Amino acid sequence: MWHEVQLAKEENRRELVLSGAAIRKRFDENDGNLDETVYQLSALNLLDINDTPLKDISPKIAQLEHLQSLILFRNQISSVPGEIGKLAALKVLDLSGNRIEQLPSELGQLKALTTINLSGNKLKQVDLSQLEWLTVCNLSSNQLEEFPVLPCGKETQHLAEVNLEKNQIKEIPATLINQASLKTLNVADNKIELVPQFLVKCAKLKEINLKDNPLKDKRLKKLVEQCRSKQVLDYVEKNGYVAPKSEAENNIENSLVNADPTPEEVDVRQRITIIKAPEDTRKISFTPEAKSLRPHMAHCIVRNFNVGNMKKFLQLQNDLHDNECAKRELATIATHDLSKIKGNVRYRADLAEQIEITPLGGKAKTTAAKYYDGLKQQAEIIRKEKKRNTYSGVYKFINLLEGKVFVFFDDEEKVISLPPLTNCDETKISPDTKDMLLEVTSSASLDVCHKVIMALIKKMLLMDVQVSRAHPEGKKKGKGKTSTTVVTYDKSTEMVIEQVRVYDAEGNFHSVFPGKGDLAFPEEEKIDIELK
Repeated sequence: MWHEVQLAKEENRRELVLSGAAIRKRFDENDGNLDETVYQLSALNLLDINDTPLKDISPKIAQLEHLQSLILFRNQISSVPGEIGKLAALKVLDLSGNRIEQLPSELGQLKALTTINLSGNKLKQVDLSQLEWLTVCNLSSNQLEEFPVLPCGKETQHLAEVNLEKNQIKEIPATLINQASLKTLNVADNKIELVPQFLVKCAKLKEINLKDNPLKDKRLKKLVEQCRSKQVLDYVEKNGYVAPKSEAENNIENSLVNADPTPEEVDVRQRITIIKAPEDTRKISFTPEAKSLRPHMAHCIVRNFNVGNMKKFLQLQNDLHDNECAKRELATIATHDLSKIKGNVRYRADLAEQIEITPLGGKAKTTAAKYYDGLKQQAEIIRKEKKRNTYSGVYKFINLLEGKVFVFFDDEEKVISLPPLTNCDETKISPDTKDMLLEVTSSASLDVCHKVIMALIKKMLLMDVQVSRAHPEGKKKGKGKTSTTVVTYDKSTEMVIEQVRVYDAEGNFHSVFPGKGDLAFPEEEKIDIELK
């Protein structure tokens, strides 16, 4: 066993870097092969082997199941095993400066991958279409004759940087306009003659490098060599190449414009079924003191909900906090795995020193007072860095943890929520969650709570649905016009919501949510509500 590997094993290291003259000598002595005991270091989250005679990646790489960064640049690797697709946690892959001619199809299984560097290899074609969270892609200095196949679905619009410099690419494909997040495109030193006008449809594109291409437009070529990206893109917007349409394409386009909506487009609707709260369902009670501190709340239970894409689910909550909740100033949202909440839920106020919670993302319990101290230190650092007189974001609410705080407990006296700052890690949503408790609290009004929870329900309902909005006869609603928006969906979904009853401290019934009137959507949204 190599000395460096032995140390990593004994110390249970999370990172291993193999580089330098001594390492190169070991590879030479081992015929360009890696000490295979490396693949027994299952705790590794970073493996960096660079500037060595390493020839192959062993299929045993799949054993490093916690690996997040695999850095293997400037070696002599000629092939990549399909087992690399089993590295489910991998976020960064750097295989630059090797001799790779082909990639395994299993590469598409790396669903967590955000950064890939394959520059300086011998690749002739590349398909990255399955890498839905890819953000940065470097394929420069290869032998590509065509643009790589990039992720292009509506759920995969994260790609911000693409580097294809020094290849043999002749054409920029129209599919590039699907890259809604693309900010930087480097296609310098290729064989591109025409720059298409549709490039400007990449709304976020700010940096483009077209140098050292045989551009036919001499004025554009001069701009590319002398000017910044903005001037180049402005010119392309007005003078970029537009491919002529064939007669068949024009006929198809006209037929689509003039066609009546299909029955499927008209009839596809969404459904929310509200189940009346059974007598034995979870109940929420509150004390007068808690209600006086943060008086407004709304809860409901969502049954049999398939979370699916966790990142998307968390992002929709972040969007609501930024917009409908006005960065938490109006309201805050918490979502809980119902199976992890024991019994009923009580909303009460207690001293911060007496409240213990495992904050979301935390590993151990802490008191609300200590949590407050930690937040206050973070807030002070950020305030000084940004040279502000007051706290911003969630930190502006940390004063609420001084003295008594309002919390939600379950029957095990476990704190599940500390609004408006955090909820507990034990009840957080996971991909296995089926039933969840939605919680919205506000110091502003009950109406705000209802609007926010309704927006949350709608976003969850449409999470995996493609929504199209259009105006009849192509007319948009404006001053003096009454055109109605037409909404169409690509598929129908259903959400089952169970009511939650709220009681006061003495056990007297206070309210129930939602009633049929609480969830009301405009008719054009095509969302039907049924109360059972």
